[in-house]
Amino acid sequence: MSSLSDFLKTEKWWRTEVSTKVVLSDNGAEEVLTLAGAHKSRPFFIIDKALASSGGSKFLPVLSVKDKFLFDATASEPRTSDVDMLTRMIKDGNFDPDVIIGVGGGSTMDLAKAVGVCLANPGPAAQYQGWGFDIVKGVDVWAMPTLAGTGAELTPIAVLRGPEKKLGINTPFASPQLAVIDPQLTENASKFNRFYTMMDCYFHHLEITVSRTSSENAVRDAHDGLDLCRKVLSGDLSRYNLEAAIDSAKASILGGSSTIGGRVGAAHAVSYGLSNAGATLPHSVAVTISMLGMPDLYKNGGYDETLKFLKANNMPVPKASDYGINSKDIPRMTKTALGMDKLWLSHFGEGEGEGWDKIVTQSFVEKIYQKIADF
Repeated sequence: MSSLSDFLKTEKWWRTEVSTKVVLSDNGAEEVLTLAGAHKSRPFFIIDKALASSGGSKFLPVLSVKDKFLFDATASEPRTSDVDMLTRMIKDGNFDPDVIIGVGGGSTMDLAKAVGVCLANPGPAAQYQGWGFDIVKGVDVWAMPTLAGTGAELTPIAVLRGPEKKLGINTPFASPQLAVIDPQLTENASKFNRFYTMMDCYFHHLEITVSRTSSENAVRDAHDGLDLCRKVLSGDLSRYNLEAAIDSAKASILGGSSTIGGRVGAAHAVSYGLSNAGATLPHSVAVTISMLGMPDLYKNGGYDETLKFLKANNMPVPKASDYGINSKDIPRMTKTALGMDKLWLSHFGEGEGEGWDKIVTQSFVEKIYQKIADF
């Protein structure tokens, strides 16, 4: 599908039920403001700071709004301290928004989702990292992605770096109520971001297809997403291409829908340990490094295809040492990874004598990290 007009006419292509209203657009920044006006909303925008300098004129409508915060997504993925600071700023500034609109990549959208939740809940953001907390509905959140592949425009998860762990606020109230999808908004993304965001999308889909705990519809969505990711990642991502952008946008939506009905697995469990050890390590690169450290766990694709996509795009093989991570970090990373019960269960399942808890021992995880450290 190379035509934007054809994309705008596309019928729902995901099977998993999602709570987010998906709006396909060819003028995203104008449309999100029009929709806010139609809803008589009082929006507060959280916008990726990079769009102010490299986003081009297409972002001027949202960059010109008064009530906004520019988030530097290049410095770090969103931290619980960022959420607490921004929540206080909004409350103390008497903005009184009834919708938070995240404009950017996965980090910016996750920050918006977390702020939406924390505006209505009394504790600090770190208190809500994980599952099963007593959380009430907060301010509505809308999402407008400027990178394709994160799936954050649909998912009920706001992934954050905390003082002790990297873990999401997992609640249905984190799901965006509306997502405006305009494939043209990814035009000014760097090759690095375009490539690695789609790699993350690929890993989400791959892990869900082999998951022992995902729903049938989630697995089917993930298989469709895999086909799109393979097509995009096998091509040249050094320049913007509308057809690839449309395929990437569709893959991202499937990444969100499949995550709602499914769960990632071992590669993500290991990546969280890496992310905790490397403050500047992007999530998508962490998952890539994790996959390359576990060739035996992803024999049907994964390892071989990761190398293939890196080569096709003339990208160097990433190493943990590039981000200052080495053998000294293994104990800390192992502790983090061992705490990812749900992800290990997703990959290995459970069963007497052969379940994940019998396989995923401290020694098992340490050997993976040692392999990664030795790259």
